[in-house]
Amino acid sequence: MKRRENDPLDRPTVAIVGRPNVGKSTLFNRLIGHRRAITDATPGVTRDPVAVNAEIGAIPVRLIDTGGYTSDQDEMARAITSKALLAIDSADVILLVVDATELTAADELFLEQLRPYNDRLVLVVNKIDTPERGDLVWDFYRLGLERVVGVSAAHGRGTDELIASVTALLPQTARPEESPVAEEPPAPEGSAATEGPDRASGRPTTISIAVLGRPNTGKSTLVNRLTGHDGSIVSQTPGTTRDVIEGAFVHSEQSYRILDTAGLRRKARVSENIEYYSVTRAIDTIEDAEVVVLLVDAEKGLSDQDKKIASLIVDRGRGLVIVLNKWDLMPRIGNQFEAVRDRIRFVFPVISFAPIVPVSARSGSGVPKLLEEVGKVHRQLYHRVDTGTLNRHLEEWLERTPPPVRGRGRLKVRYMTQVQRFPITFIAFVNRRKGFPDSYVGYLKNQIRADFGLSSIPFRLELRER
Repeated sequence: MKRRENDPLDRPTVAIVGRPNVGKSTLFNRLIGHRRAITDATPGVTRDPVAVNAEIGAIPVRLIDTGGYTSDQDEMARAITSKALLAIDSADVILLVVDATELTAADELFLEQLRPYNDRLVLVVNKIDTPERGDLVWDFYRLGLERVVGVSAAHGRGTDELIASVTALLPQTARPEESPVAEEPPAPEGSAATEGPDRASGRPTTISIAVLGRPNTGKSTLVNRLTGHDGSIVSQTPGTTRDVIEGAFVHSEQSYRILDTAGLRRKARVSENIEYYSVTRAIDTIEDAEVVVLLVDAEKGLSDQDKKIASLIVDRGRGLVIVLNKWDLMPRIGNQFEAVRDRIRFVFPVISFAPIVPVSARSGSGVPKLLEEVGKVHRQLYHRVDTGTLNRHLEEWLERTPPPVRGRGRLKVRYMTQVQRFPITFIAFVNRRKGFPDSYVGYLKNQIRADFGLSSIPFRLELRER
């Protein structure tokens, strides 16, 4: 896999850094205009860098919220600090956030590390929440930095001055063109594209994937494998990923946007506010994606929680690919995969349509097959059956297997049409709904799958009287 050459990588990068609990995520949310990063009074909430495309002073940028820098030496602290330092090294502008009420030794130690980057550094003195605190900013000029700005990330005070400082440091090539630009023609109706649709099918040219699953199934390892860099921290500690981490890559000339999410646990085991928000964000990514990759630990098998996640995906009409990760650790037994696949389909028939792929995220085996299945599912999600063709097939289905007789006479299916995507929904107009057997609805759905190549996606067939 290779990183995507276009957006987001061609935008200048603005990194927000600092020790834990100084308000970095609050500032991040303030600058992008909505709540994207999780904020909490608990220090160290942000772990992986959270990056989004945004505009600062009408200039497109890639804004990154990093985990808190510390001098602690435990495994997690070192990983978080390492990610923050990597973001700093590649950033065009660095926003070092400090607490106006407390300059600590950790702040000063971090500042010394950042002095080589002085030409692109802005010291952001946060928590100037009242006019009375305004004078606290002057104390920070003694640190010898050229750019010092006092703000209240929580209330928005001082953000105009901060934006002016950032835009002055951004590369000239990032500034918006003054010459008029011709408008793009509107995307076809029904397109979910944010990256420009394929004109013939209405299908986006970039496939949007969310990776979901229980803790420690290897989600971050898979995302790092696909994107080609360690954007997400990988650890044996459950719940390492908290925010939704976005990445991008290209495979076989196809662009992908990928979202790494927090591990989903049963509500009874979600005890912290931070974890509650993490799980909520993870579930919300189903709406942001077109295809959801549900990662299952191959050794542990499909759990009740996996089934609930899959049901949410089906209800929202998104594509689903079930990935059996850590397949390399499974015993080498003949027909092992077929046995596991058939077991999953037997115990959870509602997802019998979903492709099942064995992979090893650590070694990369099976990953090309996974992307092949993702592409197939994505194409089916955008398939449109015109009404004339659908009803010619309906006539054949009715002749082959007529609806049963119920009560006052034979049930009738008058005609059928496809009305929407996400979820793909067909409506069958019938002479009466009451007593219309589910088994015959199932027969019609099976014919739709077989005749129109919708074998790998969820869709709905609703009945209406006419």
